[in-house]
Amino acid sequence: MGCGSSSPTASTPVKNRDKGGVLQTSEVTEEDFKQTVAQPQKTVAQPQKTTLHSNGVIKPANNTKTNHVVTVNGTSEKDQKTSSKNSSKDELLVENVEEVTGSNVIPKPSRKKKTQIIPNSEMFKTIDSHVARTPASVCNSIATLAEYLIKPANTPLERARAIHKWVTTNIMYDIDGYMGRSDKKSCDSGDVLKNRSSVCAGYSNLFESLCRCAHIPVMVISGYGKGFGHNDKEDVDISNLSTNHAWNAIFLEGEWRLLDCTWDAGYVDGKSFHWYKRDYYFLMDPEYFISSHLPFLNKDLKASEPWQLLDKPVDPKTFFKSLKLEDGSVNYGIFPLSHKETVVPVHGETYLEIQKCVPGDIVDTLISFTDDETKKEYQQCVATEKSGNNVIKFHVRPPKPGIFKLNMFVNAPGEEKKWPQLFKYVIHCTKTLQNLVLFPNHRQLYGPRHGYKELGFDKGIEEKSIYSTNSGELEIVLPTLRQMSVLCTLESQDSSKIQNAVFQQSTANSVSLSTRLPTAGNYKLIVFAPKEKEHVVAVTYMIQCTNVLNEFKPYPVVYGAASSKYQIILHEPKVKGVPANTPVVFKFSSPVLKSVQIGTKVFLKEDDSDVWEVTFDTPDSGVQVNLFGGAEEQGKRDALFGFLTA
Repeated sequence: MGCGSSSPTASTPVKNRDKGGVLQTSEVTEEDFKQTVAQPQKTVAQPQKTTLHSNGVIKPANNTKTNHVVTVNGTSEKDQKTSSKNSSKDELLVENVEEVTGSNVIPKPSRKKKTQIIPNSEMFKTIDSHVARTPASVCNSIATLAEYLIKPANTPLERARAIHKWVTTNIMYDIDGYMGRSDKKSCDSGDVLKNRSSVCAGYSNLFESLCRCAHIPVMVISGYGKGFGHNDKEDVDISNLSTNHAWNAIFLEGEWRLLDCTWDAGYVDGKSFHWYKRDYYFLMDPEYFISSHLPFLNKDLKASEPWQLLDKPVDPKTFFKSLKLEDGSVNYGIFPLSHKETVVPVHGETYLEIQKCVPGDIVDTLISFTDDETKKEYQQCVATEKSGNNVIKFHVRPPKPGIFKLNMFVNAPGEEKKWPQLFKYVIHCTKTLQNLVLFPNHRQLYGPRHGYKELGFDKGIEEKSIYSTNSGELEIVLPTLRQMSVLCTLESQDSSKIQNAVFQQSTANSVSLSTRLPTAGNYKLIVFAPKEKEHVVAVTYMIQCTNVLNEFKPYPVVYGAASSKYQIILHEPKVKGVPANTPVVFKFSSPVLKSVQIGTKVFLKEDDSDVWEVTFDTPDSGVQVNLFGGAEEQGKRDALFGFLTA
């Protein structure tokens, strides 16, 4: 939710944010900075004041020898020089003396990664459990609530986590006030605690007040957020830019870190508020945070740049054009490769690529492609494939000129039922392809499914997922770890199933799929592999056929399990229809067969060759003719192939 930041009321603990070029904070004790690395005090600080200069500089005392300090109780720098003897009572200790002095205190680019600070969310199990048991009796004031929340905390990080956890699980977004359906609730931190509801400014103010009481240096950052109401399609007039959101920064482990309680609490859809209760934005790395949050303190973009906490700050023009990184992108390390701006111009068709930049597999992706005006979803305009090392390629063919929303989602190992969002692209199509051929209806990745090795396939199956033919015929060889049979379904781009268009034959280390297509167009080939007592999808291919040279003739019926069992390869005839009342030669090979049968006629193996060639006089037209085989000369024989006389 990008929301209109409201100014704090007179009773808000944080006051006068723009007064005489000085940012004034309150409720900070002399232990605040020291306690960002030391053991926390178990008592709540009494409110005191310290001045923080608008350029982010906390001034150290000039006459101290071992500790760097900031002034409290309004003491001026001139007064510091004459009162150093009594400084221990009124001066604020700063952590990491050697590294953090004077202008180095605030704000510098973050050096630690979130994963270094929080290697495992299980480390907060005790804190989260304590927060979940917060009694109503301690929620009457900010001081008593803060005192309760930090009781089990052994580090400043745990104190910050406890406060963030409580705020994001107890404060609802004031959706009625935000949408104008009622008066907007106060953003004063005390009122937010009482009402348990506010907009972003209220979330940020309450978090700030609780941090002050918990000895955690904290800032409220106002700026622009790409939340609800943000329009990706329109250019933003930078000269008219105004704030619409507020979040926080805290000084932790020697550096400033960013967080957003509002967006971690939940989201709005224009009608209702929906809980998230997550920690996605808690201490998020600045390079990701900037994709959705642009600091704009005191309407001064240049002075606000340091609060991006980046070595190279992002300018507003780039910020508004850049693609917002959704939770799936940040959590799984998947980032845009080809198109890093939100709006993608398309003249006919285009290709978008994304890349996984950290170890781990992408199980699958999912897309939705929707007309921005009519909200109609088109399910045949995007085809997705793996392309190279950890790269996913999206083929995009809009059905008509206009603006479309392309939403991308991801599935990761162990998260089979979860599809977090990656990106939200805006496709601006000015012209469609002259001879537009849509894709088959398939919103997920083409190629093998995750876990294909468990189904018996070798790694070579990953090499290709989209095939092309200009003749109407194609052979796809699937490398396998053992001899096996599969089931196949071939669908045209209108989802019609094509019967007897795929002919499979297997060896000890491969399954060969000969494919015969009736017309030019795009097709979807789905391969099912046996798993326990059922068949499951193992791989899905797209076949692009630009031309068909010969009349379509269906393949014979293949009884896969039996043909695999006998390792049989059919050489001819490779069509289902055979002439009626005619001697037909059947040629095949197998190292296992000892006898075969067609109709009532039985043929026995006569030499050591694996190749069989038998002639059978076919019956009248319209009769099913099956070829059977067995590993013994006598006894049961299994159906191998089926033909039909014509």
